[in-house]
Amino acid sequence: MNVEIMPSPSRRDEQMPLRRDPPLPPGNTFRRCLTARFRALVHRASPIDVAAEMWPTDRMIAQLIMRSVSAPAMIGVAGWAAELSHTVVRDALEALGPASAGAQLLKASTVLTFDGNGVISAPGFVASAANAGFVAEGQPILVRQLADAVVQMVPHKLAAIAVLSEEMIMSSNAEQLIGDALIGSAAAALDVALFDSNAGTAARPPGLRYNIAALTPSNNTDFWEAYFEDIANGINACSPVGGNGPFVLVANAGRAVQIKLRAMGEEPYTIFGSNAVGNDMLVIAPAAIVCAIAPEPEIEIANASTLHMNDTPLPIVNGGVPAAPQKSMWQTATVALKMRWPVTWALRDARGVNWMTPGWR
Repeated sequence: MNVEIMPSPSRRDEQMPLRRDPPLPPGNTFRRCLTARFRALVHRASPIDVAAEMWPTDRMIAQLIMRSVSAPAMIGVAGWAAELSHTVVRDALEALGPASAGAQLLKASTVLTFDGNGVISAPGFVASAANAGFVAEGQPILVRQLADAVVQMVPHKLAAIAVLSEEMIMSSNAEQLIGDALIGSAAAALDVALFDSNAGTAARPPGLRYNIAALTPSNNTDFWEAYFEDIANGINACSPVGGNGPFVLVANAGRAVQIKLRAMGEEPYTIFGSNAVGNDMLVIAPAAIVCAIAPEPEIEIANASTLHMNDTPLPIVNGGVPAAPQKSMWQTATVALKMRWPVTWALRDARGVNWMTPGWR
């Protein structure tokens, strides 16, 4: 009997067990980047070292912090900061979270980055049936001058200062605490500016309702019917721009919940709640909005300064009179965190936004 002896597999041929990284704890890269920078400044350490210690498996934050260390990061260079920039912008809007209807709306719009530019020009669009038509065989196609509106966006900054104790920053809850202190404030301020009717200034872009008159709400005494009529009228007003959607409804938190309950989870539109709109209801076609946001905010930290603890701050000594109340960071072992975030938006077509004050509750 012939016996065939097979060679034993070498070590090289053996299947090596796959090495699996431990799962990444849930969190947001944008918040983690802020937290790493804050703790690094307090510790006088490298942000990448802090990030590696706190979130060793979060590779995105490592790339974000290190992108200017090993080689200059060019936003236009594929495979490096080009993709990363837009990823972080989306993550930054996500960080503002459900507390900000404005952030969720901007995330659904056309999102651009400044990329070091001082002005961004974005094409407006004015859809019209007169811009196209059917042509008989062999007949010349008409040439029409399209209305090509252009909106220009210049960087504005969303800023906030928060004061936390050193113990808070060095605790294991630093990511959540910093998010609540800075991100929450920025989210509330974004909603107020985005949904108001104020004109643009040197400090801020115009609100989405600027120069847009309110629609007449339904006067139907049946609130159920009035609800449907108001929403239908709002969507009809946006349809020249939004087409079949998507559409976004923004109302105060209570009314937003009521709209969801009336629709029983089958609403053909997105509903956001924001107390910044009061008793009004906005209907918006996100395609009509373009926004530009810096991937990272400018971050500064101080632990040896004095602040006027007021939302309308004055000079520490104002006309010879000390501003009050004041807080010394050094004396109280606290840290002042300052965030300046370049962000702006523009409305490409005014028909994409309308609003009213419904009579139903």
